[in-house]
Amino acid sequence: MTKHANDRALRFYHHVLGLERLHYGLWQPEDELSLANLKEAQKRYEDLLIDQMPSQVCTIVDVGCGTGVLLARLKEMGFQAEGVTPDLHQQQVMQAKGLGPVHGCRFEEFAPQIAYDCVIMSESAQYIPLAQLFVKVKEALRPGGFLMVCDYFVLNDVRGIMAKSGHNYEGFLAAAQKEGFRLVKSRDITREVLKTLDLAKTTAEKIQLAVEIGTEKFRDRHPLWTRLIQFLLRKKYRRLQEEKILIDAGEFAKTKTYQFLLFEREGGAGESS
Repeated sequence: MTKHANDRALRFYHHVLGLERLHYGLWQPEDELSLANLKEAQKRYEDLLIDQMPSQVCTIVDVGCGTGVLLARLKEMGFQAEGVTPDLHQQQVMQAKGLGPVHGCRFEEFAPQIAYDCVIMSESAQYIPLAQLFVKVKEALRPGGFLMVCDYFVLNDVRGIMAKSGHNYEGFLAAAQKEGFRLVKSRDITREVLKTLDLAKTTAEKIQLAVEIGTEKFRDRHPLWTRLIQFLLRKKYRRLQEEKILIDAGEFAKTKTYQFLLFEREGGAGESS
């Protein structure tokens, strides 16, 4: 088993915020911004994946399976489901839940022992180099099997920090077609995920305010130390200011698209709706 470090961000979401699911979620227009509603939105997102599962599917591998909530539901429904994650914390959580088999590696390193009916990539496709993604999926998937992707993509002509996370959307579709994957279903859910960013921005602003209030006395009593600390941390602070755009819902909507995509690998009899 390949060992990889714990992802601190995922541990924060799981242990501090109490989130079992680690994806954006699907919000309804009337939902108010709250952690409780985020949890409901995340379950709704998961329901979408399950509802769109083709009837021919029995064996599934969930790539980047988080803390195993979707994996557990799939098993409860009778699917033969396995997970892939390089994150040690996630592996430990799923082992404690008895959710094996879970393969502790990156998808690029995964050595499938069977040909699965479906590969699920829920916010994990963006982390896999495009040159390797579809090649590796073909190793894991039987002819006529399905690749289910739910993730955000970068739109054409986007530059700068917003272009660094996510594959180019048109490039992703072109690569899928080139490697013999036919798009059979799609749904643009961009508008339905934006409230997660609004909630993240509101939470970040509250944390920043709490830090400012908590350090106010120190800053008043030690202005020289304060200036020295600000000088030493200036690059990190500037980077944090620049990265605020990453949780700006308006910028996300202008530069990215969040898509549910279901592909069928060539060689099967066709997907029945």
